[in-house]
Amino acid sequence: MGLIFGAAVAALLAASAQSAAAVETSNAAEPAPAIAAEPAIAPLVLKRDTPIHFMVVSEVTTKTHTQGHRFRLRVDKPMLVDGALALPVGTTAWGEVLAAKKSGSAGKSGSLEARLLYVDVEGYRVPISGNNTAKGAGGGAETALGVIALGPLGLLARGNNAKIKAGELMTGFVEQDTEIPRPKPAAR
Repeated sequence: MGLIFGAAVAALLAASAQSAAAVETSNAAEPAPAIAAEPAIAPLVLKRDTPIHFMVVSEVTTKTHTQGHRFRLRVDKPMLVDGALALPVGTTAWGEVLAAKKSGSAGKSGSLEARLLYVDVEGYRVPISGNNTAKGAGGGAETALGVIALGPLGLLARGNNAKIKAGELMTGFVEQDTEIPRPKPAAR
């Protein structure tokens, strides 16, 4: 009887091992459930020559700024593309001083020339174009009066520095067709 019992246990163990192998094989044959991928979101395309409105953040003046100085602007009006917000108000943009001539004696005014460079949006740079020139008020008439009243000392009167004031509004243009990521829809 012990022999029959031992044989029965051995047969049961063998059958159990076969069914476990069959389960493993059937599990291995089943494909893993696919993870739902997010649908690709088409980028927004900012078209060449599209106007963008900016505000100068800090004053740029010939008294303190020289050629090559970079200055910050911000987008002043939202820009929509295909109904989506491409550039929200406050998006940072950059400009650069091209030339800066300080005011001089004898009433010579300063002059400043600057250009727009790009807008920073989500790690992308949108190239923009646009220039701004500023000239300080000349003091020629005041200098002439100073020379009459004070003689040669009147020639020491200085003209005014040129400046682009903080809060001044500027318009730039998208320099070339540029793709930026479309904003993701708000979570519900």
